[in-house]
Amino acid sequence: MIDFEKLRGQWENTLRIERGYTLVDTQPLECYIGYDEKLRRTLLILTKRETKIPQSSKSVEINFRQRKDGKFSLTLSLMSEAESSVFLEMCRDLLTFAEGTRDEVTALKNFWQRYAHWQNLFVAAKNNLLTPEQQRGLIGELLFLREQITNNRPLKESVTGWLGPLKEPQDFSYGDTWFEIKTVMEQAEKIRIPSLEQLSIETVGKLIVFRLAKTSDGFTLNSLVKNLLQLLSKSSVAAQKFEALLFTAGYVEHEEYDEQSYRLLETMRFTVDENFPRLTKKSLSPAIVEASYSLNLRELKEVNNK
Repeated sequence: MIDFEKLRGQWENTLRIERGYTLVDTQPLECYIGYDEKLRRTLLILTKRETKIPQSSKSVEINFRQRKDGKFSLTLSLMSEAESSVFLEMCRDLLTFAEGTRDEVTALKNFWQRYAHWQNLFVAAKNNLLTPEQQRGLIGELLFLREQITNNRPLKESVTGWLGPLKEPQDFSYGDTWFEIKTVMEQAEKIRIPSLEQLSIETVGKLIVFRLAKTSDGFTLNSLVKNLLQLLSKSSVAAQKFEALLFTAGYVEHEEYDEQSYRLLETMRFTVDENFPRLTKKSLSPAIVEASYSLNLRELKEVNNK
């Protein structure tokens, strides 16, 4: 997997000059990062094969040309430097999906398939609002991330451990401990576990439940994001990674996210071990391959206090 910090460091150490590029250590594609003739951040791929390219977007301009040496030059150029963190994460992700394939044809196929996913992210994040449920889910993960930072976990480690936007089974992982985050409103009596995998990790983990109440003078999703960016300001690496993960989670600042404010009523913490009530594939018949279920919060508290 291409490392975010390493790629960022290499980009920052590349001279910002016209067509200034440095080689990225990845196979089988010959890839470079740097700046095009307009000094825009650019991912450059040299290939011996023609490839059909998608249309450029408002965020990324794509060009494909044949060079004098017979090779083809494929470039993805960032239109606005303000989106550099997201562009960096996109490039890292695209190269990771293309890396290690058997040949250029397969690598380019994987590259463009993954790029289609990022195109959808750009469109959704800029044109669509997160649903109220999605907003609350993101708020819960951000509250937990803020806990890690204020409890003096290193900034880079705090952000790197946030796996929720990457669609991993658990929301956070630090060392040998994983954390699943749930967010409920004031009157909620239960939480939903959407899959058998979510609480099935064999190592002991933690289930964290934040209970929120609507209020007129609390925090909003936007204000929580700004607060975290301020806390991360001492580490540009952590801040850029955080911004990229926010985008991957579907968040772009919208004024509508300031229309509802919340206050934190309660934080419930449960240890997920052999005594925790849960469904796993091991505990069910092999005929059952998918399932979701709900857990009663009052009963969980009683189990947790025994």
